[in-house]
Amino acid sequence: MNLKDMAAEILEQGFDPKKDAVGGDFENLPDGLYDAILIDVKWQGPNDNGTEWLSHEFEILNEGYENRKYFGNIFFSNEKMMQLNLKRAMKTAAVLDVDLSIEDFEDEEVLVETLKAGVGNQCMIELKTNKKGTFQNWEALQEAPF
Repeated sequence: MNLKDMAAEILEQGFDPKKDAVGGDFENLPDGLYDAILIDVKWQGPNDNGTEWLSHEFEILNEGYENRKYFGNIFFSNEKMMQLNLKRAMKTAAVLDVDLSIEDFEDEEVLVETLKAGVGNQCMIELKTNKKGTFQNWEALQEAPF
């Protein structure tokens, strides 16, 4: 099927590009607490703005969301955000039972390799959309007792 045929099929199925969300696999999870397993860590960027970030890939375990992924990104774009997000990176590592040393922050590759020690570890992640509704924040938390 070529692009024209596929576009026609999408429109025939009722997609309205003026009002319908694209959705798909990248639709945000609803705000709340999720049981998750860390499955990968990567250093990303820089993007067109020069921003670099640490990406934690989680697999969601909650009923109804099985096999969904959540990408918890920690952005390093300016000094104010860098201080806050270094704390977030350290907290996430601690929650995932990863011991970070100050030397791990000397090089992004070393940091990622150290954080990958947490792959397979389980934690809770809390998702909260900001007041403007433009961005969903996340935080890794110790696994909730059941």
